[in-house]
Amino acid sequence: MQKLAANLITPLEKSSGNDKPLTANKKNKWGQSYMPLKLKNVLADNGLRQSDWQDAIIQEGGRGAGRSLSSSAGTQILNWNQWPKLTDKKIIVEQTENFLRKKKITEGLIATIWNIDNQDTGRNKIPTGVKRGPQKNTHKRTIFDLNLPENEMLSATAKSHFNIFINPFIDDVQSADDIYLSDDQMHVRAAMYQTAKHGGFVAIIGESGSGKTTLRRDLIDRVNREELPISIIQPRIIDKAKLTAGAICEAIIRDVSSERPKQSLEAKASQIERILTSRARGGSKHVLIIEEAHDITIKTLKYLKRFWELEDGFTKLLAIILIGQTELKGMLDVRQNYDAREVINRCETVELHPLNGNLEQYLALKFKRADKRLDHIFEPDAFDAIRERCTIRQRGVSASQSMLYPLIVNITVTKAMNLTADMGEQKVTAEIIRGL
Repeated sequence: MQKLAANLITPLEKSSGNDKPLTANKKNKWGQSYMPLKLKNVLADNGLRQSDWQDAIIQEGGRGAGRSLSSSAGTQILNWNQWPKLTDKKIIVEQTENFLRKKKITEGLIATIWNIDNQDTGRNKIPTGVKRGPQKNTHKRTIFDLNLPENEMLSATAKSHFNIFINPFIDDVQSADDIYLSDDQMHVRAAMYQTAKHGGFVAIIGESGSGKTTLRRDLIDRVNREELPISIIQPRIIDKAKLTAGAICEAIIRDVSSERPKQSLEAKASQIERILTSRARGGSKHVLIIEEAHDITIKTLKYLKRFWELEDGFTKLLAIILIGQTELKGMLDVRQNYDAREVINRCETVELHPLNGNLEQYLALKFKRADKRLDHIFEPDAFDAIRERCTIRQRGVSASQSMLYPLIVNITVTKAMNLTADMGEQKVTAEIIRGL
């Protein structure tokens, strides 16, 4: 299989005398040569967006014929000097130069755009078309390199290239069988189920895209599927920072009864205790689920202890499940919020961890619904490259943090499949992953 490195552009023959040999040999964190073209900075210096240039390049070969150059393919050309196989390089060159002429770029400057920019380190440049905003003082904060792939849809070109008819990452959970459950996720799933069924107070903590919402949906589906006498209570306030004790009271009353909430907080509390006690004696259980719980106030967090303490003899009337991002872990740290220790000490915390060693199994399940095996899509070296690509590193030190969560994996693989099709490669390789 031909390597992308074989597609590196050679210097165009020009008579201007401005051409320089392609000697740039900077490396990115994977050891890949960084060879930015001067075109990148010509666009930026003249207020031209990369997307405008890409839209002006109409491909004439392969499955992408008639379509504009994709963002992934454009970035490969600008940053890594790597060119699509299915569209003749001369076509892209000609269309690019015509685009710049229409934008009143001088011929002298156009003559330099295909040279390697030895002055571009790739670290301090602002992305093309993005204006510099006010600079903040961040020297006191832990700074990580968050250069993770941006979201994009699986292109029609990629679907055709891989002979795939559905996006394996869109509407991918139609039933419990579609949920990938590692040992870690099974533990979290069991914690949520046991809390709902037997009572308790638990916080589910995970990064954005780690699968928290999917597990919440799975819990609700399981309760309904098994016809369990459990009422799910979910406050319908989008901004959880505005969630108050009174709003939680109203959510409980409306979700488990036909009564109208009383006016005062004290009256609502008595109303809740009466309703829940009556239902519990009839065999019903109740669980309060609060998503985006990292946004609730400390005052509301303290009130949750009062709700959890509602009981009828030895029977707890209300279980509580908090679901939030990693900020929730800090909120539930008694060293940070000592005045909330009464509720913090009663709340169990369970964390969702990255996929890491379970990456291949996760992807196998996703592609199964598209009737594809992993070896139809990936070369064997791609998986470790995905792990590396989804790792963020603290600047200046050796610390790193895996971000190998389902959503980020989905975005990374989608972008890699699009780029593979655009570059005319057969399968997703480690080299393609590193070039994202």
